[in-house]
Amino acid sequence: MRRLLPHEIDYLSNPEQFTFDSFRGRVLDPLPPAAALGIADEELLNYYENTLRQDGRFVLRLDPNGDHYERLERYVAETAFLLFSGRNGDASLPDEALEEFSCFRHLCYRALHLFPESQKIAVLKKIGLETGLTPEVVDEVSTLFAAGSGLFAMELFTRLREAESADAFCTRLEETDALLDLAGRPTLLCPLWLHQSRALEAWLRAGGRGILEMATATGKTLVGLAAALRLYVVHGRLEVLVLAHSRALLTQWRREAIEKLGLSGNPGADYTVPLSYGGRLTLRFETLQKVYRSPDRYRADLLIVDEVHHSAGLQFRKALTVSAKWRMGLSATIEGKERRAPLDRALGPTAYTYSLKDAREDGVVPSFSLHLHTTYLDVREDEEFKNLSEQIVRELAVINGRHREVIRRLSNSRFDRFESIAEFVGLMRHLRYRIGDVPEAWYRLIGLVYRRRMIIHRSAPKTSRAIELARQLGAAKKCIVFSMDIATCDAIYNALADSVDAYRVHSGMPRSEVQRSLNRFRSARQGVLVAPKMLDEGIDVPDAEIGINVASSKTRLQLVQRMGRILRKRPGKEPVFHHFVALPQAYVDAEDAFAYQNDLAWIRDTALLLDIPVLHAPDTDDGIAGFRQRSEATVRDYLRSRRYIATDDFGTIRVDAILDAIPERLRRDLAGSLEPCSGHLTDEEWLAIVESTWRTGEVPSLSGMHWLLVLAGRDPGALRGLLLSGIGAAPAVDTSGSRVRAESLVPPARKDDRPAAIKT
Repeated sequence: MRRLLPHEIDYLSNPEQFTFDSFRGRVLDPLPPAAALGIADEELLNYYENTLRQDGRFVLRLDPNGDHYERLERYVAETAFLLFSGRNGDASLPDEALEEFSCFRHLCYRALHLFPESQKIAVLKKIGLETGLTPEVVDEVSTLFAAGSGLFAMELFTRLREAESADAFCTRLEETDALLDLAGRPTLLCPLWLHQSRALEAWLRAGGRGILEMATATGKTLVGLAAALRLYVVHGRLEVLVLAHSRALLTQWRREAIEKLGLSGNPGADYTVPLSYGGRLTLRFETLQKVYRSPDRYRADLLIVDEVHHSAGLQFRKALTVSAKWRMGLSATIEGKERRAPLDRALGPTAYTYSLKDAREDGVVPSFSLHLHTTYLDVREDEEFKNLSEQIVRELAVINGRHREVIRRLSNSRFDRFESIAEFVGLMRHLRYRIGDVPEAWYRLIGLVYRRRMIIHRSAPKTSRAIELARQLGAAKKCIVFSMDIATCDAIYNALADSVDAYRVHSGMPRSEVQRSLNRFRSARQGVLVAPKMLDEGIDVPDAEIGINVASSKTRLQLVQRMGRILRKRPGKEPVFHHFVALPQAYVDAEDAFAYQNDLAWIRDTALLLDIPVLHAPDTDDGIAGFRQRSEATVRDYLRSRRYIATDDFGTIRVDAILDAIPERLRRDLAGSLEPCSGHLTDEEWLAIVESTWRTGEVPSLSGMHWLLVLAGRDPGALRGLLLSGIGAAPAVDTSGSRVRAESLVPPARKDDRPAAIKT
């Protein structure tokens, strides 16, 4: 006879404690809703997992017999909606809608549990494309919450209802066998822009041969992937070989193939791991340096050569003799007949050209100056937000103090304390399918973190400075203000209407009124047009001289490029884009420092890539200036003792990868340019140095330049030492009086991914 386990004995001794009412009274009700939801949600996921796998891997806290988990499911739905009620002011959700959400949540879990974490989001995007939901919505939701969690499901469910796609989406979730095929099936998850479609069609008309000369940041990689997909769909089988001179570039190609085509694979693996779908579509990635030695060992149906100008040399051009039916070369520019001739022979002549001038005229690569304004978030739930921030700091301190052995065990001895909230959230996501005793306090904390992030996501930068800016500029020029939502749009419009010619458009207005406002603004000589998300609604947007963005601090390259379609350069006039970066007044240092510095990093890197001048507007609040300095110090201290920052919301920042992606010649030139510098380097000075070291036709990896500046403490000597590390004997750096020791900036090589801190 089998011996009873401790939890079984506990159940038989105290069955009344395993009811929903008892669980709610003892565990959930004493907690704030966000923390209670974290615990309730985790218990519900454990129940789902046991039910689906039927192996009892999780010890349940409720009796699986009876209606206890049905009531818990309703509690999760009601609490999740309560936390989302700020969206429309409703205090309750109708019973029918609660039922629909519970059904949707269960369907999501049943459908997604079949797939690894890295594939779940791609599956949802593909279903969205089939049912009328844009992939960007799924991306946005996934940056906030873990896929499968109650908050993730509620946010996605709400978006689906708004798009009137919920029924169709649920129907697809139920088709388990079809989902298994859909998961790996290559699908273009982001639409081609007009110039990309034209490039693809021109290459196909040329017989699937030729070079596409397309300016930097115009989406060459996506054209190559779209070509592979088109050929695969037509022929049913395809072997693709991608060649490039840089391992970092090939790894980026592989990652984009997963993200843009939805192929199965670990996005964190490097280029040496091929991608495949059912043995019918295979993508391999190799360096020119390897292939040119034995080109006869390689074959492909489609050969893609990126940065093809690098393969014009006598040695590298041998790699282009690989046997292939279709050939595509990609480059920003190819200069000189001597370089062009061998490429034309091997790949075919240029099939399509899209110059920087073309990209500027089309607004794909914007032509404007970018002004950054740092302000505080306009948090409507200000008191709750402050309380959440304080609770998160306290809870993390308690966990670090009391649970060091648990942290060590659950992290496989990689570390015994959490240095940041992002580190905690990352481990929690990996623990979803681990059998282990995760303390209840951890679930409370994850609920608080998600609630705080949701408030930030729902909030917009404070609009007072933007309104004053629009009032000043709109009196003589045409301005467009991009707001977060309809309520903010109306508030800005009402604040401006008495002092300047103001116009507004949003989805809550009749279509005829929207068109009338657009026409009036189009024919005006000056004034301000206010709109939320208007670029995503298919509206024919009139042009303007000034753009003011208060929509969100989490925008990315696509928004900046879309601005170029609106801000038109006129003779003697340079259009200007004002972008507001918002930060909360109630800080959680590591979490907010990383998020804020990441916002600045992508803006700076994007500006460098697109050759857009960036100016930082003066701070109007001493607290903001202090936070900027403190956030840089937080990031710098963290990176000094680690090889990377792994975050769950804005990716992984690897110092060694940033340095490896910069060609050795460029690193030496950058170091040489820094030699005469002294004092603190400003962002503008550092960007000017980077730009001055480029050579014609060279497109270095630009991602991460801001992180290097922050890591070096803006000290030229320390930055120089960092750039020269690992490429031969670095010259001695005089660090007397320096704020940061150069040798302390290079993270140590360790077996684990969590090195001990280095004292400096």
